[in-house]
Amino acid sequence: MFCVECGKEGATYESLCAQCFLSRNRFTEINEYIDLTRCAHCHEFIINGKWRSFGSVEDAAADIATRSVKVRSGSKIKSVEVAVTPLDRSNFEVSIEMILQMEDLVKTEHLVTTVRVKGASCPKCSKIKGSYFESILQVRSRDRSLDRGDKELILEQIEDMVERAASENRELFISKLEELHGGFDVYLSSNNLGRMISKELAAAYGAETKESSSLLGKKDGKDVYRITFLVRLPAYQLHDIISLDGKLHLVEGISSTNTRLRKLSDHQHVTMQNHDLENVRVKGTESDIMEAVIVSESADEIQVMHPVTYGTVELRKPESFQTKGDAVKVFSYEAELFLVPY
Repeated sequence: MFCVECGKEGATYESLCAQCFLSRNRFTEINEYIDLTRCAHCHEFIINGKWRSFGSVEDAAADIATRSVKVRSGSKIKSVEVAVTPLDRSNFEVSIEMILQMEDLVKTEHLVTTVRVKGASCPKCSKIKGSYFESILQVRSRDRSLDRGDKELILEQIEDMVERAASENRELFISKLEELHGGFDVYLSSNNLGRMISKELAAAYGAETKESSSLLGKKDGKDVYRITFLVRLPAYQLHDIISLDGKLHLVEGISSTNTRLRKLSDHQHVTMQNHDLENVRVKGTESDIMEAVIVSESADEIQVMHPVTYGTVELRKPESFQTKGDAVKVFSYEAELFLVPY
């Protein structure tokens, strides 16, 4: 075999020797200018049809420039080095050095392009600016108003759920928050997001949930509905003291369907369906539970000093209960003191 260009005998590449082939052919090419769109609100960039975040404009410019290099068919990139030089606030010169291989030929090529940064508003920010929402999450409580601490805790949990969901789908977000006397409303960008959050809150707090929908319009010929998710928290919370059938019970566990209680009179456990506890009354919260100093202890009883009257009171010990330290938790109700075993 010989080169049709210089006549040199030996291995050929498309009828040319290695030297002639490499001198006559480039393995890469790039456009003189590349446009890079940046959202003016969230500062993310659109790369290959997807909005992404970068540490700097230079990083985004380097990424889109590298992706924009056209590589000759049959050649492989062995290494890439990129340098970005700002020309002004919106234009960046990107220099790229690539080492490529085709069959047993290796070639180094240099490319230069100018990345022009264009401002825009991404779909997510456009929706947020337009107060777009598809669902409303209404958080309320039965027979009590949510205090500031309750609201902050639940809102923090909701924000964490939205953040986790948005890490996989950037179109998920909180559009608006309205605080009300009895709770608050959260406006969300997706019906599926509202449904997911309502289920998680129900599981965490034993809440009652309801859905109602209204026709929003049509999209691609299909009806689009706006859904309102009501999450009604029970009157009680974990470690509250409630009255059930005239007896005091400690709330020891809550799930989406049932609640685990312990009767304070005999320390027996009972599990109730949440819907059967809708009308219970809270007689005390965790802040009402006090500490009483242990005076003496036997196998079945504990003698303590009443934390209010300072008199001596004997309390029955539940089975397998073990004291820790020199005090126990107690709850005072209607002149009677109860041991709270937790």
